[in-house]
Amino acid sequence: MRVLFKLISITLMLFWAGTAAFAQQTHPLEGVWLTKDGESKVKIAACKDTLCNEIIWLKVPNDRYGKPLMDKLNKNPKLRSRPILGVPILLNMKQVNKTMWKGRLYKPRHGKSYPGHVRVLDENKLEVKGCHETLPICKTQYWKRVISAAGDQASQ
Repeated sequence: MRVLFKLISITLMLFWAGTAAFAQQTHPLEGVWLTKDGESKVKIAACKDTLCNEIIWLKVPNDRYGKPLMDKLNKNPKLRSRPILGVPILLNMKQVNKTMWKGRLYKPRHGKSYPGHVRVLDENKLEVKGCHETLPICKTQYWKRVISAAGDQASQ
């Protein structure tokens, strides 16, 4: 009976340890990312079939009059009065393989979205590539993780 009890205890401990390790696994994009030239920080989280994200910090958050920057160039007039802080820029991103998501990239500075992708290069670096709708012109940026999904500062 003691052997059976020990066997059950060990099995349960291994099960719970495995469950805890599985629960700690996070989405590879979750965290806060510093965009090109340190202009902004984007917080990314996994949401169902896509990515939830928003601009959470801007190097220059206000216009020359001290007012928060607004999404004033957006093609949708109803969205022109929203502040840039809080705007999602990775739109309808769907995972296509283990390291890549494809969808659209919104650029508030132009008020336009472009087809593109986000690709994990390593745990602290993303490739973000957007392309022109009709011309074979693409631009690539590299984003650096600054805060992990667990809230830790990313290693430099």
